Amino acid sequence: MRPVLLALVLPLCLSACLDKTPAEKESVTTAEVIKPQQQTLKETTQTKNDVEELSNSSVKAVSVEDITTAKTQLNTLIADTSCDTSMQCKVIAVGSRACGGPSSFEVYSTKTAKDEQVKTLSKTITELESNFNAQKGMMSICQHLTTPSTQCVENKCVKLEGSAVSVF
Repeated sequence: MRPVLLALVLPLCLSACLDKTPAEKESVTTAEVIKPQQQTLKETTQTKNDVEELSNSSVKAVSVEDITTAKTQLNTLIADTSCDTSMQCKVIAVGSRACGGPSSFEVYSTKTAKDEQVKTLSKTITELESNFNAQKGMMSICQHLTTPSTQCVENKCVKLEGSAVSVF
């Protein structure tokens, strides 16, 4: 008699623990599924429109020479890395990998190079490389570079190998 009674009471006890009835649960689940699908459809449509705008926009054709010229200008600007204190040593992300992130980090001294000029040239190089990668359908390694630390050593700004400002 006990096993029969347990078999009848156990499902009743377990169903009392449910928050919603099965009908309510189905309707909520259906509504919850429909809303994200609609949002995903809107986001997909918006993404397609953004891609079409980018491809239709008048993006200047970028050549390797354009990138090389900009990098030469930057290297000339930051060539003198002399410093008096480590506060004058800065590092900046330059370029764009096809997989995302900068292609390199450059060390410079604010004692000899104007910060705004360096940032402007860096941004230009990044845009040129990004456009070049998009035009050519480039691929790259998907390795994340961490921002290195810098220090003034013997009156020169140097990149400290094996150190990072941010670790991911």
